Amino acid sequence: EFDTTYGPAWHCIVGTSFGSYVTHSIGGFLYFSIDKVYVLLFKTAVEPLDQ
Repeated sequence: EFDTTYGPAWHCIVGTSFGSYVTHSIGGFLYFSIDKVYVLLFKTAVEPLDQ
């Protein structure tokens, strides 16, 4: 749904214990927790494939 509303390409990681190192678009990073469940949502640039 994020891709449809905000454009591609969004990635979402949800869990109780994880590590991450991501490269994201400017203004395209969200990290929060609810109780002990953590949510990482980030957007990356999409480049067309050369065919």
